[in-house]
Amino acid sequence: MMILFYSVTKRSHNMVASVKKQSLIEIYLINFNYKDIMTIHLLPTLASIANIIDMINPRLNLHHVRTAFIASHLANLVNFSAAQRRKTILAALIHDVGGLNEKSRLEPLNYIDNEHNNHALIGSELLNRIPLFRPLNRIVRYHHTRWRNGLGHYIEGERVPEESHLLFFADRLDVLYCEHRTDHSAFLSNKLVDIVAAGANILYKQEYIQAFRTLSADGHFWSVMASTDYRDYINAISGVHNDTLSLHNLRDIAELVSFIIDQFSQQTPWHSAAVGHIAGYLATKIEMSATQALKVEIGGLLHNISCLDHSPQSKRVGASDNARHTLYPIEGIDDISEWMSIQNGPAPLQLHEEILKPEAVLIAVSRRVVHALNGPKAEEKSLAQLIKNNPGRGNSPVYVIPDCPIFPTDYPGLSCNRWRNTGVNESHCATHAFPLEAKPA
Repeated sequence: MMILFYSVTKRSHNMVASVKKQSLIEIYLINFNYKDIMTIHLLPTLASIANIIDMINPRLNLHHVRTAFIASHLANLVNFSAAQRRKTILAALIHDVGGLNEKSRLEPLNYIDNEHNNHALIGSELLNRIPLFRPLNRIVRYHHTRWRNGLGHYIEGERVPEESHLLFFADRLDVLYCEHRTDHSAFLSNKLVDIVAAGANILYKQEYIQAFRTLSADGHFWSVMASTDYRDYINAISGVHNDTLSLHNLRDIAELVSFIIDQFSQQTPWHSAAVGHIAGYLATKIEMSATQALKVEIGGLLHNISCLDHSPQSKRVGASDNARHTLYPIEGIDDISEWMSIQNGPAPLQLHEEILKPEAVLIAVSRRVVHALNGPKAEEKSLAQLIKNNPGRGNSPVYVIPDCPIFPTDYPGLSCNRWRNTGVNESHCATHAFPLEAKPA
């Protein structure tokens, strides 16, 4: 899976990044306007992401945020340092990120879990590729490690983080809670204490069980656990320092989420990454600000987010509402949510409509480009031909992108082998007319 993620990332970058004189990051650094700096809060962002990846099955509903809430209280009671507690909470919010199919996500919901479920290893590898999450990768890697009277402190000579053992305990508590939550709260508290006490020293450290005995006597804890709104759990987690993200951090997170989205969608494994990278690149070429180009890329990466909603049809909201409401708690990106919701509207998107924001148009155009590359006409020699033969509805005004390296004039790599062995060089690049269908202001 590590190789798969690398190849997916590399392949999508080959479509854009490897054929440019400057990478997107270089362009952003050169053009960045520091007046555009925004503040995005980490916990609400990760909670939204957790909520997204828990949509694939009703049994997973709120699992990540409840586990983080439980872990945050246990960490206080066992006297974790502020840094340990912070890492435990953040890891809890994304600990099952490596479950790339429904079976892999549901298996850990059995109380006696498979200690060797590959989702922990895969999640660790995915997190290791994002600088922001790199400190969490070993915690996630070992979050199903049993204590075994202290033998679980090491695996194959490598020290298991203390945070992993606490996360395992919090994770199992939430699994038990979901199994028995129909019970009256007083009986539920006693039942859960009795069950985990039976695993003392074999599954869990004794001090963790004692901490839960203390926590289970707190009525407020149980009132939060009964909530069906994930924001209640996040609001009840306090004292997490360095709770801000840059827009670049958010883009990295979006790239990870796009990979997960494509594992559950009907698209190819690199579809969302390709849409995001092309949309972001086009935004720079029409001289949008660095901040706006980053936002467009994020919107492209997450445009298909509604495909993760596997709830029963009767309970499912519209795809456009889903896309908007899933991310709206993330401060400062209401516009991204709006562009995404436009992509998922009930009616086909009419790119010639004047009311469309240029950012939404860029994402929509990028989707059409990627669809054309992967469609039945993908054997055609050049993307210029593909665009000419897939113009969309009506007569589209043309917007010229100068020296565009992602539209080679004669490039056999645009075939069904999906961009393997690209080898594009500048001699293949020329100026092409791109049918934007709504020239940005």
